[in-house]
Amino acid sequence: MIEPISRRVEVEELKNYGFALHPLYTIEVKIEQTVRESPDTIHRILTDTGLISRATIPFEVVSNFRGSADNKPFYSATIIHEGIERRYTVAARDTGGLIRSRIDYEPVIQPEELKLVHPAEFARMGIEVKDWELHNYHHYFMLFISSRHYESFDIIVRRGEEDTNTSVWIRLAESDLRTRRVPCSWYLNKLAVFSGLEEEVRRKIIN
Repeated sequence: MIEPISRRVEVEELKNYGFALHPLYTIEVKIEQTVRESPDTIHRILTDTGLISRATIPFEVVSNFRGSADNKPFYSATIIHEGIERRYTVAARDTGGLIRSRIDYEPVIQPEELKLVHPAEFARMGIEVKDWELHNYHHYFMLFISSRHYESFDIIVRRGEEDTNTSVWIRLAESDLRTRRVPCSWYLNKLAVFSGLEEEVRRKIIN
């Protein structure tokens, strides 16, 4: 378990855009926490939980799934590879598709010499991660009609030059929820290694 030194959980939005008998909630939660573990250690732990995987950082064409609503990459990190500091990114390139039912995105990996190395393999290959961030935005379509249902997840993990602690920023947002519940539950479950986080988010929303 990762024990936070400090944590703040805020519900940024909790609104029913539907009706009393047919609710459609949009819920957004922002989390800021400070921990002792380094970005590299957190990266290794979250690789083990499956948060850092091909499900969140694709290496093949995906539909209706990109880094963020404002086109941030799926993943970016400052890494130490073979003693050299590099910037590694997995960005989403729009390749078109059936605009009424799906939009396809091709992952583009930089630098070129690491295009076959997935971030989930960094620890096994001895690649150190100095800072990193992960962004996932899923937009859902229904019967060829664009719906308002989306799921958005962001995590940014950084340690300052003079800091001995690491800052972790997390954002969870989901729309068109039929019940008042935690957004992005799959992602939140993968973050359960942060002691008490899932329970605190749940309390903030349910209470």
